[in-house]
Amino acid sequence: MKYLLMLTGDGDVPAWDQLSESEQAALFERFEQFQAECSARGIEVLAEAALESGAAATTIRRAGGARLVHEGPYAAAYEGLGGFFLVETPSLDALLRASDALPPYDMEFRPVDPLA
Repeated sequence: MKYLLMLTGDGDVPAWDQLSESEQAALFERFEQFQAECSARGIEVLAEAALESGAAATTIRRAGGARLVHEGPYAAAYEGLGGFFLVETPSLDALLRASDALPPYDMEFRPVDPLA
């Protein structure tokens, strides 16, 4: 079963530019721990990426046959979207347990539609 794990907000993690180099390195170690947890639980990471801030986003809206281009994210909730993992997991429970290794960001787990 495929899931998109989205890092949707800072949660208990201070803003990146407020962290010291050693604190930033510790966060990277947590991402490496997550990769190890995934491997140990039979979860395959298919894709992953960190995203630039919501201010760098371009949003397209379609109305009345027109394409409207806006700067910024679709909604304020997505300003905090900082990265994602696309995974193939044997179960949501396995993914939830593996995600405990990640830094304490706010997260959303969304199943990928098998028909898409």
